[in-house]
Amino acid sequence: MANTKADPNSSLLDFLEQLRRERDDLNALIAGIERRLGIASTESGMSGASTTTGPKVNVSVDDVPVGFFHNLSQAAAAEKLLKLNPGHPLKTPEMLEMFRKSGMEIRSPNALTILYTTLKRSPKFERVAGKAWGLADWYPEKRRREIVEFVIDGPEAKSK
Repeated sequence: MANTKADPNSSLLDFLEQLRRERDDLNALIAGIERRLGIASTESGMSGASTTTGPKVNVSVDDVPVGFFHNLSQAAAAEKLLKLNPGHPLKTPEMLEMFRKSGMEIRSPNALTILYTTLKRSPKFERVAGKAWGLADWYPEKRRREIVEFVIDGPEAKSK
């Protein structure tokens, strides 16, 4: 009889551990989504619970709500947009279209060139595959390689 009582308790403890693991996964997922949306976590301890990235969320032009980039510069809006799709670079025209869809006022006939130049000048963005932009944080190896080349070759080699 003692063995039969140990088994239900053991199963119950296993079940409790499984629920705790699932709760931790859900808390990490919620905190990640809140970070991407720029929303402060409702539970102070949960926002830093995990640094793992959640699943990739594909945001299309139709998904961007009006006012999503309100009062943001183009660089800040691009960063916010790219953080919604971790590891998924976007082309300059795609970003501009999403900005317009959200109601961001863009009147310049050179808007594409202005956005391109803004992203090119910022160290937060990385040009990838010749046509798209990602966040520099997504490509740490590239930054490391540039630093190593600079240290090995020296600054005078870069200016030649």
